[in-house]
Amino acid sequence: MKTNSKKYQYTILAILVLIAVAVTIQVLNIPPRNNGDGVFSHYNNYIIFKESFFHLVNGTDLYIAYPDDFWDLYKYSPAFSLMMGAMAWMPDWAGLLCWNLINVFVLFLGLRNFTFPSNRFRIFFWLFILMELFTSMQNSQCNVMIIGLFLLAYQSFEKKHVAMAALFLVLTVFIKLFGLVAFAMFLLYPKKGKFILYSAIWFVLFALIPIVITGWDGLIWQYQNWADMLQHDHSSSTGLSVIGWLDSWFGLDPNKLAVVLVGGAIFLLPLIKFRSFMDKRFRIMFLASASIWVIIFNHKAESATFIIAVVAAYLWFSNSKKGWLEYALIIFCFIFTVLSPTDVFPGFLKDNLVKPYVLKAVPCIFIWIMLTIDMLRLKPETIETDMALR
Repeated sequence: MKTNSKKYQYTILAILVLIAVAVTIQVLNIPPRNNGDGVFSHYNNYIIFKESFFHLVNGTDLYIAYPDDFWDLYKYSPAFSLMMGAMAWMPDWAGLLCWNLINVFVLFLGLRNFTFPSNRFRIFFWLFILMELFTSMQNSQCNVMIIGLFLLAYQSFEKKHVAMAALFLVLTVFIKLFGLVAFAMFLLYPKKGKFILYSAIWFVLFALIPIVITGWDGLIWQYQNWADMLQHDHSSSTGLSVIGWLDSWFGLDPNKLAVVLVGGAIFLLPLIKFRSFMDKRFRIMFLASASIWVIIFNHKAESATFIIAVVAAYLWFSNSKKGWLEYALIIFCFIFTVLSPTDVFPGFLKDNLVKPYVLKAVPCIFIWIMLTIDMLRLKPETIETDMALR
């Protein structure tokens, strides 16, 4: 089977579309739930995104609670609110379906021409991420889109399409701020000045485009509200993260900023191996490292965000030396990161083992550490003509 054939691509896309349709039907048929603050639909996150467009149009604060409409807060940019206008006018069933289809289509595009070591690794990739794909989509989240945009940026860098790489990365930031971490990829490629210029252009465009609805004063007011909300959102939660792991395993309560700074320094450490930039394995591993980093160092990380880390973990594994330790870690990841939230794990194990010890995050933490070590000890093989770095 030629994995790049149109037949293969159409098959994968058809399966992803069926998954999006199936998840949408499932979620729409789940009765509203009472979480203690009120009764809300199971696709509450989509409602948050949708209603943000109407709040933007009506000139109301995007970043305060609207308990009559949804639970939790809107935490994304005004530009993202404007983008949701494409679906906000639709009935919920149509809008939610379109939202899920957009997410899987972006992921499909990001992986369409991605190089795997063999057909077997490509096929097992989709099997490996399938449950996480379901988990994220069942929560109507945007994380499938985020990892798709990371992959599209990587592919654009590889093809020397600097303007497109900048566009995809800027889009991630205006959806979720942690997309800023993935900008470190530009350090591996030439034309850095051109990338910075295009990034600045895209940033200005997306930052200002809501002005067509809000006007200048209204836009500034929304950005002030956003900043205020983010400042007060730094709560005591530790999430499924390194901070949660240090707390649950070792009883430590470190300063969150200090943990992030140390994590950032370790993340950037492999860049001292600048000769390795010519090795495609290194560049893929750096993409994987950034994708895992944004999850495990996020004190707000939740189960639905781990599609990003799980995709990255498999990319690391497929480019690793694949010894017994690598196989053990990827199996560990599949069991505890992918399967632990499902019904495969009995409730008593979830309540007494998985949740208290943040076991969903732990395999990704260990893989990130191993991934960093792999990049530091990588000895570039004979370099083939690499157009991406010429």
